[in-house]
Amino acid sequence: MKKSVMMAVLAIVLGTAQAEAQGLVKNLMGRMYGGPKVEANLSGFFLSDIPGVKSKMNVGGSVGGFFGFRVTENFSVQEDILMHYQVSQLEQDGKKGDLSYLGAELAFYAVGHWNVYGNNRLIVGAGPFVGYGLNAKYKMDDNETDLYEKNGNGDKVFQPFSVGAGIMLGYELGCGLQINASYKIGILDQLDAPKDKASMLPSRISLGVAYRFRK
Repeated sequence: MKKSVMMAVLAIVLGTAQAEAQGLVKNLMGRMYGGPKVEANLSGFFLSDIPGVKSKMNVGGSVGGFFGFRVTENFSVQEDILMHYQVSQLEQDGKKGDLSYLGAELAFYAVGHWNVYGNNRLIVGAGPFVGYGLNAKYKMDDNETDLYEKNGNGDKVFQPFSVGAGIMLGYELGCGLQINASYKIGILDQLDAPKDKASMLPSRISLGVAYRFRK
């Protein structure tokens, strides 16, 4: 008799624990969101101790996606995963050349979002990012230089890592379609071999569209 009672109690406890676990998982899954993102970007550099050289922003593009978790009704943490193609123009003594870059980036945002005009939402975010360059080349006239290629001394013009911070502003329609704008600035010098004499800090302005899949 006692054994039957204990088995019944155990079955109730396990059933309750299973139901609570399923409810917790369902709640967590319901707080997750994500979707694709496509952007056009303008990128350039802040130059220091490089006399006579000017950096002008040029047009590139980005593609990837975002994933987030709603902590509260008006606050989320979000991660953007993007592939960037960036083009910047460098001018020295009247001669112009294009610096092209291809790389991957992870950006982490603390995001606030508020309902406006019914189901539409205003989105504001800020946070750090880290990137890694896959290819970087500088072309002037018919001459092209691989900025990641080592010279005879084992030095490179550029180093591939980038670290910085960014801000994001977005507007989401009730259907999940978003319009986003962002500004990011690097705090890690992109120069490798000549970094003791000069510095190049990257910056980028982006404008794009995204779609948030809804639960």
